[in-house]
Amino acid sequence: MIRLILDLLNFLNLLGSAVQVIPLPGIPVAIHPLDRGVAVACIDRSVICIADTGYTVDVLPYKVLEPRDICLWNGELAAADFSGESIVINNRMILLPGGPDRICEVFWNTPSAPELAVALFNPGIIVLVDQDGTVSTLVKMPGAKSISPCDVDGDGDMDLFASGFGSGVICIENRDLLPVVHYIGTIEVGVKKCFAVDMDDDSLMDVAGIACAEGGAGWWRNPGCIDGEWEFHEIDSYLKGPKDIWCRGDSIVIASLFSDTFVSFIPGVQFPEGFSCCYISDEGDIILGHRLGYLIHIREGALRMLPQHQRLGTSYEPLMLD
Repeated sequence: MIRLILDLLNFLNLLGSAVQVIPLPGIPVAIHPLDRGVAVACIDRSVICIADTGYTVDVLPYKVLEPRDICLWNGELAAADFSGESIVINNRMILLPGGPDRICEVFWNTPSAPELAVALFNPGIIVLVDQDGTVSTLVKMPGAKSISPCDVDGDGDMDLFASGFGSGVICIENRDLLPVVHYIGTIEVGVKKCFAVDMDDDSLMDVAGIACAEGGAGWWRNPGCIDGEWEFHEIDSYLKGPKDIWCRGDSIVIASLFSDTFVSFIPGVQFPEGFSCCYISDEGDIILGHRLGYLIHIREGALRMLPQHQRLGTSYEPLMLD
């Protein structure tokens, strides 16, 4: 623990005044952007809070036992409560048939009324939740851990990527409102979190993911035909304890508990370990949640001034494809 604190302090000293350190009331596990600042789900203690652009932290009156994820759903902040087997929105609670790991807003049935897509680790299903609280099973998926929405095939309908322990990554195609599953691939025993992103700037949605245990991270290239072969590209096989991944364009940040945080757009720079969640803003700023109970907001300009160090094991080459 002492080494963890010293590594973080040394890193913050390198960044100087270009970094903002925001104390939180608990350990951050998920970050979601808002119009002003970010929302953060914390455990130990279990709270949902907002850090605004002035870095004032306000705890919201959400009653959650074990928050795992947060997102905006029809303009309201929704929280996934794993132990409570529910979705919490302000003082409203929607009961689920299992513990939710990840949630996201998705326009599955209509372009005007968004549902909430939920990955339930146990019993291993992806469900849709309507505004009235109706819960319907979309697909069965053992060990479901994560979901990410996008239009994979460019037909105008919203599809989903999903990932899980023992299941790897799948694409759930929205074909005339019916789910059609396409297997993408896996990293070792499974993929903890997936993220839809156009990695190679070909206007096709690819998918990146982090391993459930050891195995690091990688991404799969969209073959242009949704049921074709998705080619795997390694990002970093040396990551241990990856916890979160966020992509914007071909930029990737991967928060890791037990190895250096991965930042693709400043190769060679060493970030310390101990980060539990991450986010990249539209401006290129990085916001990282640290397991000591802090948000670390690093402005884009500061990243370019960091001293360069050799970073072993990185083979990220997103723009050198055939």
